[in-house]
Amino acid sequence: MGFHQFLYLNKILSILGFKMKNFTKSEYLKSEYNKINKLFLSGKFDIVVEKSKKIIEKNPTQIPFYNFLALSYKEKGETLIAEKILLNALKINPNSQSVLINLGATYRVLVEYDKSEKFLKKALSINPNNINAIVNYANLKRDTNNYDESIQLYEKAYKMNNKISTIIINLAGAYQIIGKFDLSKSYLEMLLKEDQNNAIAHKMLSTVKKYEKDDAHQAMMLSEIEKNTLNEIDKSTLCFAIAKSYDDQKNYEKSCHFFIKGNNIQKKIHKKYSINEEIKLFNKIKEIFEKTNFQNYLKYKKNKNLIFIVGLPRSGTTLTHQILASHSKVHGIGESEILNKFMKKNINNENFNSIFKNYVRENDEKVKSITDNYFSKISFIKTSKNIILDKSPLNFQWLGFIKILFPDSKIIHCSRNLKDTALSIYKNAFNINSIVWSNDQDDLAKYIEIYLDLMKFWKEKLPNFIYDINYEKLTENKEDEIKKLLKFCELDWEKDCLNFNKKGPPIKTVSITQARKPIYKSSVNLYEKYKDYLNIFNKIDDLKI
Repeated sequence: MGFHQFLYLNKILSILGFKMKNFTKSEYLKSEYNKINKLFLSGKFDIVVEKSKKIIEKNPTQIPFYNFLALSYKEKGETLIAEKILLNALKINPNSQSVLINLGATYRVLVEYDKSEKFLKKALSINPNNINAIVNYANLKRDTNNYDESIQLYEKAYKMNNKISTIIINLAGAYQIIGKFDLSKSYLEMLLKEDQNNAIAHKMLSTVKKYEKDDAHQAMMLSEIEKNTLNEIDKSTLCFAIAKSYDDQKNYEKSCHFFIKGNNIQKKIHKKYSINEEIKLFNKIKEIFEKTNFQNYLKYKKNKNLIFIVGLPRSGTTLTHQILASHSKVHGIGESEILNKFMKKNINNENFNSIFKNYVRENDEKVKSITDNYFSKISFIKTSKNIILDKSPLNFQWLGFIKILFPDSKIIHCSRNLKDTALSIYKNAFNINSIVWSNDQDDLAKYIEIYLDLMKFWKEKLPNFIYDINYEKLTENKEDEIKKLLKFCELDWEKDCLNFNKKGPPIKTVSITQARKPIYKSSVNLYEKYKDYLNIFNKIDDLKI
């Protein structure tokens, strides 16, 4: 899903790797390259796709246009199509560094970490100083929680060229992940002196900054938004940053104005989206497991145990992750996309779904193969601990699959006042292609309704498998609630879990600053400050739950 705070940092640098020397034909191709490059950088990916296809049809050996085509599909969220295009380009030129880098970056997004490393290492073997390869390899290290190596690589790239904004953005982001906010701020402020319209830098700075009255950075952002020179994605990004600044100043009406505007821009970008996609998916999942007898499936013993934290985004999942990950026996991997990517890839395959509808002995090896595949991918994240903690909230969709694939796993379901949860989802920026249902108040209310329905279904089908932890109860009685949580996970009490803010692991989510603080109550009933400006709260009151 990618609820990462650094949702904007994954834009692939290999656009810089398009060398004019690759062109062997006319000035026409050079001219088209420049035109398409401008379209790509302005976020007009549909037009880039159309134009790139036409040029490739007439000039099938021109690698740069394969890159444009693939990267545009990737930005549109169609990563598997991007993969196929790049593999075709690699057949034309097996040593094209830009293609190798783009493939490495694409496989990272697809959580095929071994393939990602293979292609990035090959690019680096051709040219160890290829700055695009270095940064993309750093991205891989970041995504697999190797933060020290990641920062070393970003720093190396920065020393090679300290004028490339993407490098500075990624470096600042890595320092935010490990909690070095002052260092991150220094890089971002330095970048904004040179590039005031960099919406990503504004958004990241707003995350780690507390705004007082008459703040200079807020004034700078307002000036940039008034110029109306940004593309739609950057406008949306900047709107969310401005909204955060007004929220800090307790000007909730203006804050609301800007995050509504940011959501409306994203909604326009995804004008073809319908909440019916989620409704159909949830109905399909319930149909698969309607008659499943979970007791019939075999158990496969692994040397690693799993804990999954699930629920709606912004319901306390990061807080719960930090508490459990502070235990000496638990390794928290944050929001892993491994399971979600796998399920989204296979959920419409009826042969795959039949494995889970009814137990058939012949499917035992298939179940084992899927389980082994998951653990193989998880193994890329190095740890000596035997308990792996995965806190991808939307894994609540896959609880039936998890029960069969990982029957001894622990499921922690986080809940929070639905109005506070809805507000927190709606006023925060997520990955542009991840939770599109969050950009519209009607869609958001409907999603909450079908989420509640699906969780009710799972609890009926899987009694005693799911542990509920409530955010409000946790803030009221933190020690008692943490002790009960540890008991469910079959973990001994450790005081570090209570003092998680002093020891917890790095954070890559929207909660990057909040989850590093002790448990606090100021977010309880936060919606009341916004109730006069949003319709979502009345919609939640009207839910049929």
